[in-house]
Amino acid sequence: MKKLIYAAAFTLMLASNAPATVAGGAMRNANISHLIHSGAHPNRARFQGATHHFEVHVQGKALSALAIDLPDDVKMRGPIEVKNQSGQKIESQVSVNNRKATVVFSQPVSVDTTISIDLRGIHTPGYSRNWMYAIAGKMVGINADIPLGTVLIQTY
Repeated sequence: MKKLIYAAAFTLMLASNAPATVAGGAMRNANISHLIHSGAHPNRARFQGATHHFEVHVQGKALSALAIDLPDDVKMRGPIEVKNQSGQKIESQVSVNNRKATVVFSQPVSVDTTISIDLRGIHTPGYSRNWMYAIAGKMVGINADIPLGTVLIQTY
């Protein structure tokens, strides 16, 4: 019986990822900033001080700031580093207030730039889990946070 439940759960997980995979390919050609990659290094749940990271492809309008909602049970004890696709550091001011981290760029990130955001020194309870970070961006000329999506970080 357990094997049947596990097989059904695995099948549902694969089926639920299909629309995201199809949409991910379409988003690369979209004219709006979007998330393209995420992960943890190392991705072992018991490792304390890991780096959780994600990438944003800036499209449509330049990006002036990011808002990152930290999941419950996640503590960030290190800095947030932002780099462009060439590995060059992007100057920014970072503030963390309660469960929200805000990254304000000294110069707006231009269109057709892919930025990598590293959340260093992440501490978790030490058990396997999918951590979800809600990400929003502030675009030049728009006075509101625009949701970019949710980053899923898996630890095992």
